[in-house]
Amino acid sequence: MNLHTFVHALEEVLPPATAMKGDRIGLQLQSGRAEISRLLLTMEVTDSIADEAIERNADCLVSFHPLIFSPLTALQESERVGRICTRLIQHNIALIVTHTNFDSYIYGTSAILAEKLGFRKESFLVPHGQSEVFGMGIVASLDAPLAMLQLAEHVRAILHSPVRFGNGKYPESQEMVRRVAIVGGSGASFIDDAIRAEVDAFITADIKYHDFHRTQGIIGLVDVGHYEMEQFVPEGLERVVRIICQKTASKLVIMRSERVPNPIRYVPNGAEYLAAQAHVLKPSA
Repeated sequence: MNLHTFVHALEEVLPPATAMKGDRIGLQLQSGRAEISRLLLTMEVTDSIADEAIERNADCLVSFHPLIFSPLTALQESERVGRICTRLIQHNIALIVTHTNFDSYIYGTSAILAEKLGFRKESFLVPHGQSEVFGMGIVASLDAPLAMLQLAEHVRAILHSPVRFGNGKYPESQEMVRRVAIVGGSGASFIDDAIRAEVDAFITADIKYHDFHRTQGIIGLVDVGHYEMEQFVPEGLERVVRIICQKTASKLVIMRSERVPNPIRYVPNGAEYLAAQAHVLKPSA
């Protein structure tokens, strides 16, 4: 398939206009390539992912996180981004990024999380203009109410990560969560949107200490790891690429990365978290 034809088809499903301002998405490296046939889908591009792309003969990487974000003034192999870019170019591996335009997709990051957690999606947390199929974050309801501790334990079990949480709007003895807001990744800037949505709890990552203070008695917070919030994205990207292949009658080989790009480790029992995260990336039997 022609590389630019694929990029155009991807942008038809995930329009750049639905990404957050300043995001770095689209074709980041062409690497001298006009045609593609073997895609490797990943959440992040690391040295290990570059190795995997080379070993599996991928000619195009589709990544959720941008490799190139800040303006580059040089490509030097002593620096991470320069080193990885150099390797991909040397092996003629193109790189395409879809980031917050996938976050805002109706079947994007937050919707996948709700599905994995067994919650029923009601609406977007912040709709994108007049569009019914794009928006940031979601509001979801639980089939049965949970106490905050039970919610935190459920999130930990499904997302394979230590969890920090703050008590919600009710005293602990009466505290039951029936509706939640979810923003995949670093979503603390959406706390006030979650409060306006009148949900019982907000699930996201990278929440500041002082946010836990200011929300006491207002909304429960559940803070899980950034990687863990987004680890299911390659699965969602595969669904998008299969839609494109169906529409274009293309026979692209679609592979999901099987390497965990999470740079964070945990104690105690860190090996258990890592093994569980690796299991998520394995293809279904």
